[in-house]
Amino acid sequence: MSKFRWVFMLIAPLLVSQCGVLKKAPRTALPETYGMDAMVQNCIGGDSIHSILISKAEAILTFDNQRYEVSITLYSKRDSIIYLSAVNSGFEILRASVKKDSIKVINRIDNIVYSAPLIRNFGYQYPVSFYDLQSLISNYYLCDYLEFAKDDYQNNLVFDFDMSNIKKRINLNRVDLGLNIFEFYHLKTDRYLMGERRENSYKIYSNFMITEFEISASGGKRTLNRDIKVKMEVNPRKYTFTELR
Repeated sequence: MSKFRWVFMLIAPLLVSQCGVLKKAPRTALPETYGMDAMVQNCIGGDSIHSILISKAEAILTFDNQRYEVSITLYSKRDSIIYLSAVNSGFEILRASVKKDSIKVINRIDNIVYSAPLIRNFGYQYPVSFYDLQSLISNYYLCDYLEFAKDDYQNNLVFDFDMSNIKKRINLNRVDLGLNIFEFYHLKTDRYLMGERRENSYKIYSNFMITEFEISASGGKRTLNRDIKVKMEVNPRKYTFTELR
């Protein structure tokens, strides 16, 4: 993940004239910061970021026992919406959006629109919330939850959001603050959303809404504070609508 580190330094040069030679005092190097200290430093100014757009990420998408090579667009507007589009050979095969209280998936291959409340009135909740998903897009969003972070002083900066019956963990690499691994797992329903870093790519897999799916993604261009129009409407005469409970 891209990081913007804000470092403030006050330098007071000491000028000494001796035999016509100008001498300067040496500049003291700042110590490297890791783990929680690096995260706090990284968060300075993070509240000015209201949207993140990741475009042209290369990915392998697997669902319904089919495998597709796709280009991924991922857009997040802080505390508002998360949007995903997957395109294969110029044809969009999947489009999805998540809001605070609902999730919607458009399967363009089978012309099916799935929708579901993200907050359920009855029964067990899903293993993730809107804010969980948002926090996976960028560690800027994790800046609001520093009280849940613990530095293990080994490899990880661990964010622990465990709830009753639901295990929620996000582990960042304490050196580069990149996402190492995350897991959201419901102990009662066995529904999950999990992911891990694998060299230069990320593997994400889940079964919590429609069916089991898996994405292995890498690359992509990241743009901050750019607004885009999210369109989730389809021609109702050409699609089947399924509401999940």
